Amino acid sequence: MTTVQMSGLPIALALSGEAPSRALLERFAGVGLVRGEYVFRGILRYPTEETAGAELERYLSSVCAATEASVAYRTLEVTQAEANVLEGVEHEDDEDGDDLLGLRGVRRHMAFPASLDAELRAVRRVRERHPNLEVVAPFVTSADEYVWFRERVRSVVGPDVVVGTMVETPAAAVDVADLVDAGCRRFVVGSNDLTSLLAARRRGPALREGSVPGLARLLAHVTAAVHAVDGTVDLAGYLTPTLVETAVAAGVDRGVVHYSDLARLGLVDPAALPDLGHLAAVKARTRDAIAARRSRISRHPV
Repeated sequence: MTTVQMSGLPIALALSGEAPSRALLERFAGVGLVRGEYVFRGILRYPTEETAGAELERYLSSVCAATEASVAYRTLEVTQAEANVLEGVEHEDDEDGDDLLGLRGVRRHMAFPASLDAELRAVRRVRERHPNLEVVAPFVTSADEYVWFRERVRSVVGPDVVVGTMVETPAAAVDVADLVDAGCRRFVVGSNDLTSLLAARRRGPALREGSVPGLARLLAHVTAAVHAVDGTVDLAGYLTPTLVETAVAAGVDRGVVHYSDLARLGLVDPAALPDLGHLAAVKARTRDAIAARRSRISRHPV
């Protein structure tokens, strides 16, 4: 079966809790990203909760069993407001802040390593049966953060697990050579956060459809550094034809398309996507929980 492509770019699948069939997975160049936070947000449980670990293990096992290709799992990546509404969270902070900033990604893992370890124990149990499972570091800003994360992953999961990194911040993109020198060979450029930070604008349709100054140059910079050591670069996010053309010109290896975007992009018949509304439902559940929590706090301030 021919792999799905956009403008000649092979497409991998990104999942956020959906349950794709083996037949669907066979059409794509692997599972380029599993966004772990949506597993936890779907049940409103923090990773340290026993039920959360069991759900993550169940979900990853089902995905890995349905494909022989690699499956890249990105660990928890949430804003503080999203974390606040997960049962069992170790720290609540009522400062609103900016969703693009704050205690995110590996920085959050470094502050609260018990949560990461809980995720990784579930990953280890899955990898005992499915060695095609890899791990990706979220919202990295430096090689030091990546190295800390990689060593933590390998200490819990095993020394042979592939540990890649997201490139979602300008710092990670500009200093990609440091990440390469640190030994990383698997890179996933997260276009959503990266374009927002580059353009100094919040996410939205206008930003997605436009051309962000500097993005093409950064993509070419990243791929040149990574390909020099035979590494791979994927581009994930809300892909558009314009963004895919930019990725092809930069030499990106794969595009990574969200399950929820497959019909919008005309890649898969909606009838073959029974979980098409899953992501929107999880996001709505989180928004409702955040609103309810803020309402309670406003009625009963400390």
